[in-house]
Amino acid sequence: MTSSFSRSRRDFLRNAACSSFALSTGSALMTQFGMIDAALAQSCTGYSPVNDYKALVCLFLFGGNDSWNMLIPTDGARYNTYNAARSGGPPSGMAITADTLVPINVLGGAAGETYGLHPNLAELAPIFNAGNAAFVVNVGTALQPINKTQYSTPGYPTPPQLFSHADQQAQWQYGQPQQNGVTGWGGLVADRLHVLNPGMTVPMSMSLSGQNRFQAGNAIQPYTLGPSGPVGLNGYGSAANMSALTDMLAQTYADPFSRTYAATVKNSISYYNTMQAALAAAPALTTPFPANNPVAASLQQIAKIISMRGVLGAKRQIFFVGYGSFDSHDTQLIQQPKLFATISQALAAFNACTINDLKIPQSVTTFTLSEFARTLNSNGDGTDHAWAGVQFVMGGAVKGQRLYGAPAASGSMFPNQTLNGPDCLSRGQMLPGVSCDQYSATLASWLGVSNCDIATIFPYVKNFSNTNLGFLS
Repeated sequence: MTSSFSRSRRDFLRNAACSSFALSTGSALMTQFGMIDAALAQSCTGYSPVNDYKALVCLFLFGGNDSWNMLIPTDGARYNTYNAARSGGPPSGMAITADTLVPINVLGGAAGETYGLHPNLAELAPIFNAGNAAFVVNVGTALQPINKTQYSTPGYPTPPQLFSHADQQAQWQYGQPQQNGVTGWGGLVADRLHVLNPGMTVPMSMSLSGQNRFQAGNAIQPYTLGPSGPVGLNGYGSAANMSALTDMLAQTYADPFSRTYAATVKNSISYYNTMQAALAAAPALTTPFPANNPVAASLQQIAKIISMRGVLGAKRQIFFVGYGSFDSHDTQLIQQPKLFATISQALAAFNACTINDLKIPQSVTTFTLSEFARTLNSNGDGTDHAWAGVQFVMGGAVKGQRLYGAPAASGSMFPNQTLNGPDCLSRGQMLPGVSCDQYSATLASWLGVSNCDIATIFPYVKNFSNTNLGFLS
C-alpha cells in the first residue's frame, strides 16, 4: 500500500461502523415499511415480463412554484379576476400583462374559455398544441376531498404542516400526505417494477440531483450521477489507491454491517464502470440543448442514458432532476421569468430529443412536481406559501392539449381565482380539487404498476372518486 493511500483496513472498518449506525437507525424506521412491502408482495400478484420500454422523468421545482403564472385564463372576465387577485400588474402586483401571454389551444374546455402561457414558457406552447403535453390544474396534498367549509371545520382531516417547505416536499415525494416516511413513491414503484429489468446492470432509479426522498425504496435505491455523467469515488483516482481499495473489498468481514458497507462500495464501483462504458459508446445526440442551463444539462444526460437502454438491459426507468429557487417571497417578477425560461427551453429540447434522436416519444413521460403554489395576491415584491397549483406533463403518451383535474367548489375545473371566493382562502391559497396522490398514481399506473400495488403505495387515493386522472394512454 502506498504512503499516499490514507484509507487502511482499520479506517475502512471505522467507516463501516459509522455506516452501521446509520443503517441500524434507518432500519428501525423502515421496519414498518418493510412489513408493508412484504405484505404487498404476498397480496398483490407479480409482474409478467415486458418487451417495451417506459421511463418517468420527474422535474421537481423546489421552493414552491408560482404555477398560477404558468397557465393563465385569458378570456375577459376570468383574466380580470386573475389580475385583481394578483394585486394587478408590475411593479408591485404579480399579474402577467395580458398582451404578453402566449396563447394555447385547449381542447374540451367550456365555451368562451381561453388560456395563455407565461411569455417565458413560449417553448411549451407548440408542444401543448401538438397534443404532446397537458396541464393538471388545482392539484395539491389532500387526505380526502375538501372545500372551504370543511377546511374551516375543526377536526376535518388535512395534511400536517401545510405551507411548510420540508413537510410538503416530503408528502409530494412520499405518496402519503399524512406522515413522513423514509421511502418515496418512486422508490416503492421501483421496488415492485425492477423485476421487469431482469438483465439490468445498474439500478432502475437514477438521480441527476443527488439523494432524494422520491426515489428511496425499501429494496431499490437511486444511483446518483452528475449532469456530466457518472461520479467516481473521491480519493481513489490513482491505480495504486484503487488497487488497495479492491484488495480491502475482497476481504471477508465478520461484522454484517461491514459486509454491507463493502458491498455498497463494490456496487458503486461496478455501476460507475458500467455507466462510463455505456455512455462512452452512446451515439452523439443531434438535438441541440441550451448551454448554461442546469436543467437542460441533466435532461441531456438522461437522454444519453435512455439511448443506451438496450446495453443497460433497461425496460423501466425512473429519473429525477431537482431545480430550486422557486421560493419567490422577493423580486418574483425579476426571478420568475429566468426560472421559467430555464425549464421551458430545457423541456423543449428534451421533448425534441425523444422524437428526433431517441425516436420513442411515447415511451418517455416527463412531469413536474412542486411542494405548493404561491398566494395569488402580492406581498409587495413577491408571493408567499400557498397550497394547490398547476403541474405540467409532457410526452408522446400524454393525451395532450387538455386540462385535467376535477370540478372545484365553484363547479369549474380551473378554479375561481376570486380572493376568499369559493375555491380559495383570503390571500388566494387554492384548496386542491385533486390530490397529488391521484396525479402521482396516474403516472405510476402508466409505468405499469397494478391497481393492487397502487392502493398500497398510495393508501389515501381510495378516498377520491378515481385513482387515474386519465391524462396518459
